[in-house]
Amino acid sequence: MIGGSGQPSGVPAFILGMVEALGPEVECVVVSEADRGGYSRLPALGVRHVALEGLASSFNPLTYGKARRNLARTIADERPDLVWAHARAAVHLCRELFSGTPPVQTRLAVSLHGLPFDPGHRRMLRLLSLRVEARHLRHTQPHHIHLLTEGDAALYRRMLGRVTERHALHILGTTSHRRLAPAPAPRPASGTPLRLIMTTRPGYQKNLVAAAHLVAALRVPWRLDLYGSGTDSPRLVRAFRRVLGASISSVGFHGAVSDVGAALDRADLYLSTSRYEGMSIGVHEAFQAGLPLALSDIHGNRIFLATHPFATALPAGRPQEAARRIENLWAPLREFPDHRAEAGRAWHRHFAPEQWTSRAHNMLRAMLSDPLP
Repeated sequence: MIGGSGQPSGVPAFILGMVEALGPEVECVVVSEADRGGYSRLPALGVRHVALEGLASSFNPLTYGKARRNLARTIADERPDLVWAHARAAVHLCRELFSGTPPVQTRLAVSLHGLPFDPGHRRMLRLLSLRVEARHLRHTQPHHIHLLTEGDAALYRRMLGRVTERHALHILGTTSHRRLAPAPAPRPASGTPLRLIMTTRPGYQKNLVAAAHLVAALRVPWRLDLYGSGTDSPRLVRAFRRVLGASISSVGFHGAVSDVGAALDRADLYLSTSRYEGMSIGVHEAFQAGLPLALSDIHGNRIFLATHPFATALPAGRPQEAARRIENLWAPLREFPDHRAEAGRAWHRHFAPEQWTSRAHNMLRAMLSDPLP
């Protein structure tokens, strides 16, 4: 299994979940950049980790070329029954390697953790990504393509047409593999701030400044806490201060933490302002912990908005309307202390790890047995 950056994110979380689900009956080797917390559990799982430079997304052709050579050598040395690429750069590299004479004669699978040409991406990158994807489908040997939802598969086929037919599409979403249980939700006293939490990172995708504009429009007392790599950066603090002024004292910039469970227990509501997502592990964890969800109204969030009993979709670019929706969501829940337990039960009905593990086994069996043309 080939990842990208060694930092904690959705791709390492998915790979770790897959390794755990497959268990000792499948020998897995994980290849990524040097571990920076994303793959720290691999030794305890008895899984070998190979560190290769250049697997994180990069526009440097020298880095890309070196990564391609090193990855080809690693695949040739390992001689696996299946090469499965997850991170975006790894997907491109593997498809190129399996377009001509591959390092070894074996099966190829790629995971698209969100479609790079769905709405929310920058327009020129979206168009370029669509052209690159079409080229890969035409020139790479028939291979397995793992998508997160039926909605992704429908959009993928609609945008790319008949060129998808020589490849095998598989559907498997994500889940949370943490042991998170909904904490009791005591009835807050009058005037207690609404405690919002984001597990995120800075960047165009996560659109964090939109969260600053949103909380500035709230008419109730509030507290916002940001967790994740880079959320304690001076640049992000300055961006929030420009929007919030003195109210920045109500924002906590915590950076990366080893376990966000305690922070989820202390929060009242989970907030995401992303422009695009695949199927967010952070949203899964908040849902599993029983938190109400306020999520940007994007393709990748719709499965959560449809299955969570206490969730609201936030319109893009309309912070006042988004703030009203959060206030309307939270007001009745203040008097309903069992809302977390009800949300946790809903998460387990739709996303239980046991169900996910069974589907993961079925998908791997299909990848190993399906004779692609």
